[in-house]
This record gives sequence, structure tokens and C-alpha cells, in this order.
Amino acid sequence: MAARKKPEALDPRQALLQPLAGYRHKTMDVPTSSAKVIVREPSGDDWLMWQAQLQAVAGEDVSEENADEVAARITEANDHTPEATLLVRVLIHPDTYQRVFTDEDVTVVASQWGPVYGRFLNAAFELAGIATAKPVEDAKKN
Repeated sequence: MAARKKPEALDPRQALLQPLAGYRHKTMDVPTSSAKVIVREPSGDDWLMWQAQLQAVAGEDVSEENADEVAARITEANDHTPEATLLVRVLIHPDTYQRVFTDEDVTVVASQWGPVYGRFLNAAFELAGIATAKPVEDAKKN
């Protein structure tokens, strides 16, 4: 049996300058199509945008004291704007390494929200070391 060739190692500088090298990420299938998308962990700016939108929807700052009440209000309103705000920032096109959506797409993504978007968002949370996407509960920790 012939020995396997060891893959060529990239120069460390080249490896660190690759698109998405600074982020944990994974490629996921887009259900009902042959398309794929890269989900990357959220950046610090992504988290700030998400938290600002969460507080805007809640109408107040989210704290440990009011998190349960705010979560109930947002759930009752069925407003997915906070989730869409984060999702549009973490979906990357696998061929171009550009974002799939822009910040201007938040409204349309929120209006089309469904389980597939939730799975992509949960993947982003998992990449960031958070078990599941629970926006209000996670915001109160910040």
C-alpha cells in the first residue's frame, strides 16, 4: 500500500489571511435546493447590532430583572426582527465569501422567518459557544 501524501501546508501568514480565517464557521445545506451557505460565528459588532435591535423591539433595556417579561412580550408579538438582524450578518456565500444578505434585508428576512432560518441562527450561536438561540435570556447576560 502506497503511503499517503501529506497535504501541502500553507504558510501561516497565508492561512491566517484566508477568508473567514478569524471566525469559526461551517458550511450548511440550504434545504429544498442544492445551494450551500457558510454560517460564521457572530462578531462583536454583530452582537451589538442584535442587542440594540432586541432592546428596540422590547422598548427597554434587557436585564436579569425583566428578561422573562421581555421574552414573553417578544414571543407574543411574534417579532423575529432581532433574530433576523443577527442572521443577515452571519450567512456567507461559499463562492464569494460575501454576506448573502445586507442589513437592509432584515425586514424581509424577519417577515419570512421559519425553522430553516432558526437552524442557521442556532448554528451561529453554537459556533459562538452558546447552546441555542434564546435572544432575551442571552442578552440579560451581557
